[in-house]
Amino acid sequence: MLNKNTIYAILIIFAGFLARLINITQPILEVAGWRQCITASIAREFYYHGMNIFYPRVQYGGNIEGYIGGTEFNLYPFTVAFLYKLFGVHESLGRLVSIIAFCGSAYFLYKLTRKYAGGTSALITLLFYTFNPYIFFYSRSFQPESTMLFFSITMLYFFSEWIEKENWWRFTLMTLCATLAFLTKLPTICLGLPLLYLCLKKYKLNFIVQWKLWLFAILSLLFTFLWYRHSNYIKTIDGGITMNSLSFSYYMKYSVYFLTNLHFYQKVFYAEVFEKDLIYVGGLFFVLGIIFTLKKKEFRYIHYWLLAIIIYFFLAAKEVEWHTYYTIPIIVPASVYIGYAISNSLKLITAYKITGIRKIVLQSLFVIMVVSLPLISFHKITGRYKSKRLEKDYPVQVAGKIVDETARENDLVIGCIWGGPELIYYCNRRGWAMNANACSIASIENLRQSGADFFVTTKQDVIDRSVLDYLKNNYEIINSTEEYLIIKF
Repeated sequence: MLNKNTIYAILIIFAGFLARLINITQPILEVAGWRQCITASIAREFYYHGMNIFYPRVQYGGNIEGYIGGTEFNLYPFTVAFLYKLFGVHESLGRLVSIIAFCGSAYFLYKLTRKYAGGTSALITLLFYTFNPYIFFYSRSFQPESTMLFFSITMLYFFSEWIEKENWWRFTLMTLCATLAFLTKLPTICLGLPLLYLCLKKYKLNFIVQWKLWLFAILSLLFTFLWYRHSNYIKTIDGGITMNSLSFSYYMKYSVYFLTNLHFYQKVFYAEVFEKDLIYVGGLFFVLGIIFTLKKKEFRYIHYWLLAIIIYFFLAAKEVEWHTYYTIPIIVPASVYIGYAISNSLKLITAYKITGIRKIVLQSLFVIMVVSLPLISFHKITGRYKSKRLEKDYPVQVAGKIVDETARENDLVIGCIWGGPELIYYCNRRGWAMNANACSIASIENLRQSGADFFVTTKQDVIDRSVLDYLKNNYEIINSTEEYLIIKF
């Protein structure tokens, strides 16, 4: 029978599930629209051109097949494509898969926190994680971040269970979760650090001769190695393109550059982690949680979890600084510290026998901080979904729909925005993504001669006026408004 805290946890997760269903049919452009459209493009290509998970494709490769290499294992878009086969192509299905993955990650985070920090801390941790603005945004977006968090947390949970009980069903689950976490996002390999801590804690140096640990490592890393080797091969085949480099030298080159730049620390640890990920007040409780638990041996597993993510920040410094969502993994262990700090702050005030005016001030400050957390979260979440903020994304969807209804099936499109694939995706055609800042007559004509049939942009204010006049004077105008321009060659 479920205990009272578990029932509360399920209710919190269910509330988070329902909240994430609001606006589920909106365009996939509200956060990291370029990344969402890449993932959605891969899912749609699986649906249209065969469910071969080993050869993912995108639409923005121009007039080639568009096989995309240098990517994670595309389990998430493959799952969405399978749902497309059952229910038709609906972007909301991609969001739904992310939301379901969030529910799983939230439940296992609750169980993991309850194990190391107690029931009250676990519930507060769950509340912060569920309604944290960044977790909210990315756990309903069309990209694999929510799936990555689910497999990461379940790996950590089942490994901590297996190391105590060593039964085969837990071994199977932890190995499966580890393999899928590493395949979904390669940097999750850094989470081997807290796993290593548990091994050393139980076996000391004898962990080296534990054959089950070797089996776990071989199984989880072998499939990961084979996939990323294959993914690097894909970009070399005819009709192949690349998304990222997966080489060690690539990461080291950029890590050295960014780690010697003070701007990296300011942007990542203050502007992203403290300000956006932990919304100021959460950041203060996070620091308090670290201070409160520094000498607690039962928290070592969480300490090494946090350390592993910081190491990942340094190893993938370029991506972490450039892309907002690369910092969200730190929110998970931070939520544990926040939950512990909030649940124990008043106890510590009493334990240290703080009295008089200092006690009143500290208690008042604590109440203000706790009350402000949900208010800030509510403001940030609802603010992103206000109609005026959403309206900026509509021209991309509208222009794309016009091209989709106008163009022939094999027509090629130049989508001129910020260099991302958003317009290509919503046009539902193959083509080229062009950066509006670099848009020129020569670049357009070069692509026209390569087979482009349409030019579409929603960034006329960025493109040089002479380029727009050239297009309008020399080619057929399909549609021209203040928000978008569609030209047929």
